[in-house]
Amino acid sequence: MLIVLFFKCMTALLNPVYRRGENIKWRLVCYTMVMFSLATVLTTIKLDLESIGYIDNRNFPGATTSWTEVGYLRSIYLKAVNIVPNVAFIASGWLADGFLVSSLFDVVLTRTGV
Repeated sequence: MLIVLFFKCMTALLNPVYRRGENIKWRLVCYTMVMFSLATVLTTIKLDLESIGYIDNRNFPGATTSWTEVGYLRSIYLKAVNIVPNVAFIASGWLADGFLVSSLFDVVLTRTGV
């Protein structure tokens, strides 16, 4: 779904039919690419870690009977391979919030004539 939404956004941003005579908004194109990259990194690393934790290391020492707590995943909690998707998640949230706030300011400034 992520790939489909990315390509639909890029089509809308780059296709001259949707732009109504305006120039390409390169800031939005770059923003869309960065958000897609962050979401892809987050998804692929997290899915890989879940696979390694639940399948490859299912008998790792410290594992409990609960499926939500796997000893291997707790042992790598502070390693870079686990921190990168967490940072990507936080950064994508900040970027999404920043986009909404900047859009709100654009609308307010346009309506007030500033």
